[in-house]
Amino acid sequence: MKRLVLVFACFLLAAVSFAQKNSGLGFNYQAVVRGLDGFVMPSKSIELRFSLMPGQQATQASWVETQDVTTDAYGTIGVTIGKGTKAGGVAATFADVNFASVYYWLKVEINENGNYRELSYTALPSVPYSEAATNAVSSPVGSVMPFAGDASKVPDGWLLCDGSAVSRSDYAALYGVIGTAWGSGNNATTFNLPDMRGMFLRGVSADAGKDVDVNARLPLKDGGNSGNNVGSYQGDAIRNITGRITSIYSGGNSSVCEATGAFSRTDQRVQGNQYAQDRAAATIDLNASLVVPVGSDNRPQNVYVNYIIKY
Repeated sequence: MKRLVLVFACFLLAAVSFAQKNSGLGFNYQAVVRGLDGFVMPSKSIELRFSLMPGQQATQASWVETQDVTTDAYGTIGVTIGKGTKAGGVAATFADVNFASVYYWLKVEINENGNYRELSYTALPSVPYSEAATNAVSSPVGSVMPFAGDASKVPDGWLLCDGSAVSRSDYAALYGVIGTAWGSGNNATTFNLPDMRGMFLRGVSADAGKDVDVNARLPLKDGGNSGNNVGSYQGDAIRNITGRITSIYSGGNSSVCEATGAFSRTDQRVQGNQYAQDRAAATIDLNASLVVPVGSDNRPQNVYVNYIIKY
C-alpha cells in the first residue's frame, strides 16, 4: 500500500460543552489525503486511529477510536471524532473526556497492512468563546470546596469527600490529578476520594518547616500518602504543659503552695483536707471547665459543611 500523508484541520463543534464531561457530540476533523509523491488520493478507503492524549508528553491516551473512511474525488475526508469505534483509553466513553482539565493533543495514525503508522501529533486548537466562558467559571479537577447543601444534593461534576473508592476509568481526570494520595482503593481499578468528614484542612508544610511533626503523619487510608505530602493525616494534640506544685505546711489548718513551670504564681494559700501529725497535705483541684468551654477534642468555634471535590 502506498503511504499516505494527511493535511488536516480540526474544528470544535460550538454546541459541545467541556465544563466537566462533554456532551458527547464530538468535534469535526477534516483532512486532505496525499501520497508521499504529493498527489491527492481520490476515492481511497483507509482506516484511521485517533488518540486524545492529555498533554504532549502523555504516554496513556484518554480516548482512542478508529474510523473507516473513504476519500472523495478530491482526496478529502471529513469525520467527527467521538463517533468512531472505541479502541482504548482510560475514559469509559467519549463524553467522559474532560477537555477542561488539560490541553489535549491529537494523534492520528493510519492502518497499513495491520500496522499503525503515525501521521500527525498536534495540539487541539482553542475551544470557541462559549466554551472558554464556561470553563472560566469552572474549578480545576481536584479542587475541594465547602458545600452548604446535603450530601444527597452534591452537584454534577462533584463528588462528596467521604473516602469512597471510585473507578479509575470512570473518573480518569480526577485519578490523573490525585492518584492514590488519599488511598489506593483495591490497588487495581479503584482509588479513594479524600475523607474530610469531621476534619479541618491544613496546607502541606513542604519546605516551610511549620509542622515539626511532619514525619509522624500517617496515610488517611491504606496506600495513601504519609509524611510531608498531600493527603497525609495527623491526629489531634496540644502542646505539653509542665510545672510543679509543692505544698509546704505552714501551721494551723492551711499550707503554702509554691508553683513553678507552667504555673506563674507562688505563695498561694489553699485549704488542706488531710493532715498528718506535723504536716498538712494540700489538695489542689484543676478544672478548666470553670472558666472555659471544654470537650473531648480540641477545636475552635465551627459549623458543619460537606466538602466536595471536582472530577
